[in-house]
Amino acid sequence: MGDPLFELLTGKAVLEIKFAGFNKGTAVRELMTYPPFTGRMPVFVGDDRTDEDAFDAMSEFNGRAISVGRKLPGMDGYFATPAEVRHWLAQLADEMALCP
Repeated sequence: MGDPLFELLTGKAVLEIKFAGFNKGTAVRELMTYPPFTGRMPVFVGDDRTDEDAFDAMSEFNGRAISVGRKLPGMDGYFATPAEVRHWLAQLADEMALCP
């Protein structure tokens, strides 16, 4: 018999034990209530079942959900590999460095 305070969430390469009722979607919602996140557009990049709740939360904030390694329905974008994510982040960092 399991503990009602905890839930087990399985993914492709993870077994997550977490408090019942909390997930990455509830975490995003909570973060978005605090400066500097309030009023901004979140972008969530993920590759596993444990990320799907955060993907779902993106629409509440006009955010963007981007999957890695597999194309999922309803995603705003897709990266084939983690290396593509790192390249994209490096490009963003370079562009931001050019802005005053």
